[in-house]
Amino acid sequence: MTMTRSVLAGLLVSVMLPAQAVDASAPKLAEYEKLVADWTAAQKASQAALKELVATEEYKAAVAAKDNKKITELRASVAADSKPLGARAIALADQHKGDVSLQVLAYAAKNFGDADTANGVAERIEKNHLKDAALAQLLENAGGLSRGLGPDATNKLLDRVIATSPHALPKAWAMFSQAQMLLGVTNKKDASDADKAAAAEKAARLLKAAEPLAAGNALADRVVPMLFEAEHLQIGMAVPDIVGEDVDGVAFKLSDYRGKVVVLDYWGFW
Repeated sequence: MTMTRSVLAGLLVSVMLPAQAVDASAPKLAEYEKLVADWTAAQKASQAALKELVATEEYKAAVAAKDNKKITELRASVAADSKPLGARAIALADQHKGDVSLQVLAYAAKNFGDADTANGVAERIEKNHLKDAALAQLLENAGGLSRGLGPDATNKLLDRVIATSPHALPKAWAMFSQAQMLLGVTNKKDASDADKAAAAEKAARLLKAAEPLAAGNALADRVVPMLFEAEHLQIGMAVPDIVGEDVDGVAFKLSDYRGKVVVLDYWGFW
């Protein structure tokens, strides 16, 4: 019996640095709060505009015609523009050092997925923050950062963190993020079996290296199941054996049914 579909790893949880890490005496902190408020308002306005858009005849016609290109264009027309706010975030980060600067960059990485902002964040990580312990909390937003950077540039940045950081947790987050991208390859329809196998193998190596570095941190709870996925839940691998009891209390194993037709009946009460 073989797997027909790989189990996707959980998405990276995107959170900004905790408020207590901020120097409350920073002279530009009010500008950061204004940046957050402006982005929140922009998102609310975008959501309201989207609600109106989906009620229009033009949008309904595009949906009925399954015109995905048109649907994407229409939704983009009401999306909040993050670039001006991203530019403000980069400028604000440049006015500060250490954890305060990282807080702003982390917020930008989480919320602003345009290429200009992502490149600005990456440049400042390279220039100012590769050896900062708090970089780990920014790297929790690596998934958002990669939207603007693209996979190649993101991997280069993460390689630099792994090679340069003197701290365990930033290295662990960088390895975890790279492994997550690799496992994404295993779910691509156009990827060859050889490419999928190579991606899963490399992901497993990264996760094994990340596991001891993440010990004692919540990240460890994400590394372990993703490592199991990389090693056991890829297409073509034998299904892990399952042991249980039937309704009469008789023990059985999934492997008892190897080579047989099995019907799985899922049901429940709500």
